[in-house]
Amino acid sequence: VGEGVSDFVNEPVKGFKKSIEEMDPTFVVSGVARGAGSLGRHTVGGFAGSAAMLTETAAKNMAVLTLDRKYAQKRDRLMKLKANGGKGVNIVRGFESGVQKLVQGILEGVKGVVSKPIRGAERNGFEGFAKGIGKGLLGLLVKPVIGTTDFLTDTLIGVKGAVESTDSASYLNVHNQIRPRRALYGRDRVIRPYRIDDASAATIQARSCLGGEEYYAHVDMVKKVALMSVNRLLILSEDGEEVLRLHFQHMKKVEVENRDGSCFLVVYLNDPKQDGTDTEEVKCEDEELAKLLCEKLMKVITAI
Repeated sequence: VGEGVSDFVNEPVKGFKKSIEEMDPTFVVSGVARGAGSLGRHTVGGFAGSAAMLTETAAKNMAVLTLDRKYAQKRDRLMKLKANGGKGVNIVRGFESGVQKLVQGILEGVKGVVSKPIRGAERNGFEGFAKGIGKGLLGLLVKPVIGTTDFLTDTLIGVKGAVESTDSASYLNVHNQIRPRRALYGRDRVIRPYRIDDASAATIQARSCLGGEEYYAHVDMVKKVALMSVNRLLILSEDGEEVLRLHFQHMKKVEVENRDGSCFLVVYLNDPKQDGTDTEEVKCEDEELAKLLCEKLMKVITAI
């Protein structure tokens, strides 16, 4: 919620400053829209995430109350699998997972009424049979409730994931305008014939951490996009995640290397990183596009 409130205040201010610089009031409107959208997304995502943690904790505690160790261990394994593969969750996937766990909880409860007395009788005779009936009835009551709680948890996680994916994808969602604003090139903001790809890239840059820096060039790398301001390089994934960000002054040279059938863009740094390495690597899907980006970067580096 705090991040949303911060954006709600800061984005209109940035838009106002940009409107004064460009003498264009649309930047203010765009800033207000981004700020309000960010506030809404972060508020919904924050409350959904908090509620999901509460319901998940409640379900975990109730699983102990069933007195069924195998059921609790099986459920913990499923939760670990979900934690390892929980990226890219949306509302539909969360709802589907929740329904599956709800049905599973009901089936586990019904199955326990039959299996627990039989298993108890096999181990401890009549005493085990009586205990099994008690455990089975307890499971019949508690396990469907756990399934319902898991259903709520996964649905809330889906809501949070959908909000976060919308927030990340907003960097690449530049086609909501009929025609993106013309790109102005370099420190001198040179006007060139209109290109839709440069205009879209400049719009992405303005919404990224390079916002406020003059646009220089870009390269569409199939599943990534490389944005170059006059000062820095930023490579984003197709989901809007930051892959690499470097200042041109920190680059010594750039090369394209092929290893094990894969193509890599290798950036040699002027100073070693903390781990002792002096390179940054980005895997590229297309060798020709990697060479094009290498050529553009070397042109900038040699000019510094």
